[in-house]
Amino acid sequence: MLRLRGAGRTFPGPPEVRALAGVDLDVAPGGFLAIVGPSGGGKSTLLNVVGLLERPDSGRYAVNGIPVADLDDDGLARCRSDTFSFVFQGFHLLDRRPVLDSVGLGLLYRGVPRAERDARARDALERLGIGVLAAQPAHLLSGGERQRVAIARALATGSPVVLADEPTGNLDSGNAERVVDALEGLVGEGTTVVLVTHSPEVAARADRRIRLRDGRVVETEGDRADVADHAPASVASPPGRASTLRVRDLIVDAAGSLAARRGRTAGLLLAVAVAVGLAVGSSGVATSARAQVSATFDAHANRDVTAQWTPGEASVAQEATDLAGRLRELPGVEEASIVDDEGPHAIGAIAGRPRLTIPVFRADAALPAAALLTLEGGRPAPSDGALVGANLAGQLGVQLGPGSVVLLDGVQVEVTGVIARSPRWPELLGSVVLLDPDRVVDLGRTPPVRRIAVIAAGPGAAQQIAGQVPFVIDPVRPEAIEVFAPVDPGTLRGEVESDVFATLLAFTAVAALASTLGLANAMTVAVLERQAELGLRRAVGARRRHIAALILTEAVMVGCVGGIVGLLGGTLVILAITILNRWAPVLEPLTAPLALVGGVVVGALGGAVAAVRASRIQPAQALRL
Repeated sequence: MLRLRGAGRTFPGPPEVRALAGVDLDVAPGGFLAIVGPSGGGKSTLLNVVGLLERPDSGRYAVNGIPVADLDDDGLARCRSDTFSFVFQGFHLLDRRPVLDSVGLGLLYRGVPRAERDARARDALERLGIGVLAAQPAHLLSGGERQRVAIARALATGSPVVLADEPTGNLDSGNAERVVDALEGLVGEGTTVVLVTHSPEVAARADRRIRLRDGRVVETEGDRADVADHAPASVASPPGRASTLRVRDLIVDAAGSLAARRGRTAGLLLAVAVAVGLAVGSSGVATSARAQVSATFDAHANRDVTAQWTPGEASVAQEATDLAGRLRELPGVEEASIVDDEGPHAIGAIAGRPRLTIPVFRADAALPAAALLTLEGGRPAPSDGALVGANLAGQLGVQLGPGSVVLLDGVQVEVTGVIARSPRWPELLGSVVLLDPDRVVDLGRTPPVRRIAVIAAGPGAAQQIAGQVPFVIDPVRPEAIEVFAPVDPGTLRGEVESDVFATLLAFTAVAALASTLGLANAMTVAVLERQAELGLRRAVGARRRHIAALILTEAVMVGCVGGIVGLLGGTLVILAITILNRWAPVLEPLTAPLALVGGVVVGALGGAVAAVRASRIQPAQALRL
């Protein structure tokens, strides 16, 4: 039993519109009531109030004896779910989804299992003669078919009251006749039908008619003195529980909604995948770059140890050979060479050309390896002869190479290589190095100006070696030995690694924030486009939290799949960048789970904004009844 007393509804302006003004109405179970009147007379607003899609501003309304004013939003949803089904002029089906989903929507929000929902939906479609349309996407149906599907939804739900707003307004006479026949069939089964129509022929089929004008009831036909006396003996209640949604059904419904809008879903997936891909790529590149920084420090900066001192008069070639051997025995030393600085000497390429005065050094064959020298043409290091720096070779004005001869203080010396690169000791590019540890070449100077120990240390051993070298060279006066070793690179390396990592992570955070905001905006726009669908869900019994859960579940699904796509894309980026730079790619074991979690988080944050917007949708406004 539906009972309104003095119901009023005013919409704020300007100008203010009084849609209902003191309407009294009783609707008994099992009746067929038609509401007629001119456009703008308040018919749709009255139907909204009766169906609990809007609250009256004044007066009283009771559904089965329960005052509507006492119900909160969840209470209204439960009451709609238990009492009403709707047939709209605009159909309001779940477009691009199978017809079964639209017919079973009311049962979805009563917690009815999928198998039972589908069985009841198929039965309702068969009763209306459109059972073959069960698997068809709703947007492919004709107007008459879509309206019969809407009636099938009311039939399948089994609600005791069906509210129909201009159900024949967009149909031809043949389809209109079928729709009215279906509504009369529901009345014959004990269902109450309240119908808004402009058609006198349709209104004549009802057993009661009221006419509205300017929000007031101005005429009634076929009214009964005691409507309660005409109620059916019993009214069947819908299956399931009012306004209930199972988690499994929520997940399946969300997946169906995403699959129905593939283009928009693909765009949302891309937004998440970009965020996750940037995060994975940036993190992976940062980790790989950090490893490369470590390898570079270990391979170069942390391997160079140099010691120099002024040798005494007793220094001889044998002493240099023995000292080099002792240095090589130190733990962590990979190569060592003793170099004597012989001071400036005159060099010339051919007779008659001005000679140059340049530094000359004497060393053993281990110097190229210890000093990381590279010879022109990639030639291996010779064991004797003279190595001429590339800069000096250019100054001499001739093409020098293995087999060439230069004059060193008038003494002919065979050139066995040209030093192309000397990253550790750039001075050698403008000098001559005699690979002559036995002092076969007499330069007329004894002892050397200074003696230099050039040591190549293993990774991480430079500092330890630097502390031992003075005692190996001169155990009596170790303080006389000047040792040059790189500052412990641990701190510097850590700073470089941290800077690289922090920069890339900051970029990742900005990208993730931008993608989250983009996803939130895209999903909010999608919610606005789906207002009619979400309003329909509210009308058939969905609570606000059900709508929010649907949007949030869709967003989490998008985030999860987007996380997987982003993980694959980010991994490809890491491989591409590291391969191009000839680095060893480094992938952290936690990258995959973190990528999935990140995708879900981005989706959830973006979806939360849209979910809040969706939960505020008012059904009557969204459906534009």
